[in-house]
Amino acid sequence: MATLKNNVSGESCLLKVNHVFGRDAERCDTVIQDAYVSRVHAMVHFNGGQWNLLDQSSNGTLLSGTLLRHGEHAPLREGDLIRFGKAVDGTWEVADLADPVDTLWPVRPPARPILLEFAQVLPGDNTPAISVMRSTTGEWLCDDAGSLRVLHHGDIITAGKLSWRLEMARNDQTLTLAAPPALAAPPARIEFAVSLNEEHVRAVLHTRGGAVDLGERAHHYCLTTLARIRFADAQAGYDSGSQGWVEMPELSRMLGLDVAHVNVQIHRARAQFAALPGEGKVELIERRRGSVRFGNIAFRVMRGEQPECLWVPGDPVNGDATRTMTADLTRHALSN
Repeated sequence: MATLKNNVSGESCLLKVNHVFGRDAERCDTVIQDAYVSRVHAMVHFNGGQWNLLDQSSNGTLLSGTLLRHGEHAPLREGDLIRFGKAVDGTWEVADLADPVDTLWPVRPPARPILLEFAQVLPGDNTPAISVMRSTTGEWLCDDAGSLRVLHHGDIITAGKLSWRLEMARNDQTLTLAAPPALAAPPARIEFAVSLNEEHVRAVLHTRGGAVDLGERAHHYCLTTLARIRFADAQAGYDSGSQGWVEMPELSRMLGLDVAHVNVQIHRARAQFAALPGEGKVELIERRRGSVRFGNIAFRVMRGEQPECLWVPGDPVNGDATRTMTADLTRHALSN
């Protein structure tokens, strides 16, 4: 991400794709309160793989000793010094010219810019926490109400008293990430391999096109716990709509974690699943007010080398009931 640094105040300024400098707080991204600076003085913009400086002022912009007048522009180089008009607050040094990335830009202080990566939980005191993650099609997804929504350039995201606006590095098109053909099939089953001491859990996603090793993650034990709850409810005869729901305080107690930490684990699990090719519209973890459950995805839990349980969702088209198996029944089913 390109950065300018003020050599007097020490302020660092991350640059948007089109970043405006001037006195007008309503129209400028970086406000410079100086009588020698125009209301809209200059713009730094990224185009064709190059950062450029465009003067839009009445008294010019000085770029490393060269005066740019209204309408004139020039490419930027690292180390360049920029002075807007005759501003007395010093010059701005071009500290970095990295390509722009999609960013959550603060609507107002004290929020800080957030450079978007694969997935992140937003700062704030929200319960449940709010997270942003990238799908396999390159769209940004926001989980802020128990379900995922697609974000577009300019959308506002609020977490408590903090608000951000999504600034896309390229908002004219959506980046499409190609999914490996072998993994493009819908998920068939998630398998959890739990150590005998319950300290380690590895997850593998099986599809009709192959298998994806999801690795050993802390949030996989949370998923295993939710899977076990759903299995137990199915064994007890609950219908599919009632199976597996657990209140957040109770899940927190079962995991030995505070509710905020449990929410972080849930968001990490959903983010990991959402980024996988072929995940479709199936929700790994379903939410309703105050409670969660394992989604409508078949699973098997292995404890050590022994199968503990197997759960297969019913077929809503044919009206098939949910199928559950334990111990010897599981072994027989998996050997066929």
